[in-house]
Amino acid sequence: MPYTTTHVLIAIILIELFREYFFKDNKKFPRYYILIAAIAGIMPDLEYIFMLPNFHRGFFHSLFMPLILLVIGFFILKFDIKNNWIRKRHMKLSFIFFIFAAGSLLHIFLDVIIRDGSSLLYPFSDFVLGFNLISYIPLSQDLTLIIIDTLLLFFWIIWMEFKLKIYDYF
Repeated sequence: MPYTTTHVLIAIILIELFREYFFKDNKKFPRYYILIAAIAGIMPDLEYIFMLPNFHRGFFHSLFMPLILLVIGFFILKFDIKNNWIRKRHMKLSFIFFIFAAGSLLHIFLDVIIRDGSSLLYPFSDFVLGFNLISYIPLSQDLTLIIIDTLLLFFWIIWMEFKLKIYDYF
């Protein structure tokens, strides 16, 4: 599987690009969503982080996890469920669940494309779909993953400096 840094950086970069090109106003799309996307990007690995027995590459890495989060988000949206703490920060509870759904789906997608794959229909099927594209690169897999993380981090830093004018924050 890709390193945790890869999952976090891809989620952060994609949500920042989404924010930049679809929303311009911080009140409509506050930066808290970027932090939530970073957490969502590693959410399927919570089973591994908390050492849950027989769970790694199981339910959290199946398509049912993002589907459940998406359904919860639509339920919250339909019934207009609100949370005052979240509203004070100009966020919407439903959108947080949509971000978690997207982040977990992105995590699964990266696992399928880059390395070992995932059991997409677990618990109904143990079939693991994985393209292991990293195996086609003539470097060691660990070195390749480090290079991917480094390039993503440099992209993120350059984006922050030139597009978001990070020097304005200091």
